[in-house]
Amino acid sequence: MKEGKDIDKLFKDGLENPDLPFNDLDWDNLEERLHPTPKRRIVPLIWLTAVAGIAAMLLVVFLLAKPSDNEKEVKAVIKKDQRKQNSNKPENNTDNLTEVPTKQNDSTGNGDLSPLVLNAKSIADTNKQEHAIGYGHKTIQKVAGTTDVKSNILANVGYKPELNSKTDLVTFKDQDLTTTIAVGKPEQIKALVLKKKSRFVLSILAAPDLTSVQKSGTSSLSGSFGVEATYAVTKRISITTGAAYAKKIYDSDFSLYKPNSTYVFNVTPSNIHANCDVIDIPINVNYKVFDGRRNSISVSIGLSSYLMLKEKYSYSYNGAYQGPQNYEVRNQNQHYLGIANVGVEFQHKINNNLSISAKPFMKIPLTDIGYGNARLSSTGVAVSVNMNLFGKKN
Repeated sequence: MKEGKDIDKLFKDGLENPDLPFNDLDWDNLEERLHPTPKRRIVPLIWLTAVAGIAAMLLVVFLLAKPSDNEKEVKAVIKKDQRKQNSNKPENNTDNLTEVPTKQNDSTGNGDLSPLVLNAKSIADTNKQEHAIGYGHKTIQKVAGTTDVKSNILANVGYKPELNSKTDLVTFKDQDLTTTIAVGKPEQIKALVLKKKSRFVLSILAAPDLTSVQKSGTSSLSGSFGVEATYAVTKRISITTGAAYAKKIYDSDFSLYKPNSTYVFNVTPSNIHANCDVIDIPINVNYKVFDGRRNSISVSIGLSSYLMLKEKYSYSYNGAYQGPQNYEVRNQNQHYLGIANVGVEFQHKINNNLSISAKPFMKIPLTDIGYGNARLSSTGVAVSVNMNLFGKKN
């Protein structure tokens, strides 16, 4: 009995004054399990690489495709040539006719004969050889009239001519005075071929943005890349459409997640993380408010259609309970003209066929988006390279 009482006393003392080891790390681990911290979502490396690559490509295009600065030099050369041509025209050389001519050497060796003596000799020789040469009376009159004009010009020259009895025969070369009469209509001058500005512009763009669910208070880095085509209706109004592959990533409270499903969670998740692949098809109307020689500014407004390719949702819980973790939907939600687009585009012209632009934009939801029926909005900047296509000629 005594031995049994001692055992009871031993257990009683052990329970009243337990000697248990205490470790603070165990309590920290338990606290971490009871209240786990939400995991930070890391931006996919592929998006950062894509944005950096697009920026590098635009920088290279801007440096290599810099317009030529030789336009002023070409214009200066053209003006110089025109001045030379104008100076060589006969009407610009009338001043030279008033100059006093220098003494001409006679064919007989007498270098003192004046132009008047030579003109008189030419007239006399012409009259003597009228019948021998075979020229008509009209031809003689033409030659004589020409010499009279020259003699009148030199009438005021004070010079004493010396007479010389020696004369030289004036020789004429055979001249072909026949003419041909043009038959038919004259050939029309063709109009100058001028290259008109193209009405079609093809753009390759990349658009990083911040995507969020309205009233969630948080935004996540997303983005898209694709092609667009613009048609100029008038000088200032144009229409743009195209297609872009987009990533829509967002986090929100579970209360903003409203799927069309009958599934009931045993324990309601606290947060939801979505990663969606989307095809974005915009239709925008653009109005050019400023059109300079190199730079222009346009405002645009329009609608977009979202075609949801893949939607992946991840759930987070408070406490140690772990319910369903992921849910995925493919090709089940299409939202036609369910997004409003608003943007302002700043464009810089590199040459006649190439330009670059930056366009801050906003995408405002007009309807619930995706399986979770979230009010999804985006704000970002689209950077694009634009090329003129199908230039016309008149």
